[in-house]
Amino acid sequence: MSLGRVLVEEFQPDVLKWLRQKVELVVVNPWVEPERWELEVSRVHAIISRKGKITREQMKKGAGRLKIIARTGVGVDPSRVDLDSAKEFKVWVTNQPGSNSLSVTELVFGQMIALARHTFEANQAVKENRWSEYLKFIGMELAEKTLGIIGMGNIGTRVALRARAFEMDIFVYDPYIPESHVTALGGKWVGLDELLRESDVVTIHCPLTAETRGMIDERRLALMKSSAYLINAARGGIVNEDALCHALKQKKIAGAALDVVEDEPPGKNHPLFQFDNVVLSPHIGALTLEASKRGEWGAAEEVIRVLEGKKPKNPVGEGA
Repeated sequence: MSLGRVLVEEFQPDVLKWLRQKVELVVVNPWVEPERWELEVSRVHAIISRKGKITREQMKKGAGRLKIIARTGVGVDPSRVDLDSAKEFKVWVTNQPGSNSLSVTELVFGQMIALARHTFEANQAVKENRWSEYLKFIGMELAEKTLGIIGMGNIGTRVALRARAFEMDIFVYDPYIPESHVTALGGKWVGLDELLRESDVVTIHCPLTAETRGMIDERRLALMKSSAYLINAARGGIVNEDALCHALKQKKIAGAALDVVEDEPPGKNHPLFQFDNVVLSPHIGALTLEASKRGEWGAAEEVIRVLEGKKPKNPVGEGA
């Protein structure tokens, strides 16, 4: 007997097979079939989502039916799931803490090296038979440079640990953790403005909240060294993109790597596309086989718990 109807994205076959033994499954890719996704949200008892959007209006239509929205990742982007509405309509919202921290951390270092050593531009030069232009790609060593980490949760902590192996100095801004946590990792707890002034690379690992939205604005970007790089693998809305474009155009910073933008996917003429010193990726920080497996299985198990009348292990919203 089926426990209910469950909407999922395109997940690994073994996860889908296990779910089909327990529920009626509806598989939809929200980027390929956005209209179908929007229609199905209000028709199901549970949703397992990587990037799909669930609006207040959809929750209202599914009120009394929808029991849980299980996220496969560590965060709950308010542009994807409205937590206030979930609370209003008594829908559990869950996430998977720590499931993708390794994957995001490794992407950050990949992007950091790409920026410091100009690997994307150098790759293009070789493919275009411009080998003789190699002197244009003189890079920067990370050793003895200062890495500024904004947010010292699971991902920020792993970034700090790896930065030590790269022989970097570590500055951390996070008003919600004790200074002792930072010093234990060999770092220095500082204010945000000091971090921006002193860092050679700044990497963002805090959630998107009312407090952090637009936190990296024109004033704060102006504090950074002209030789510094900005990396954002957290949430797009934390960085003011107009201010970032201005800073890049005025050469107030050396470049940026962004795995996230404020509106995803970005429009085809997004202003950040004009810069050769900006490395962009389509929100793939958590997209490894290992992280996907952890997140998808964890979210699937949360859905079955709730449909069986139990409480979830990792609630973000209050639920029923």
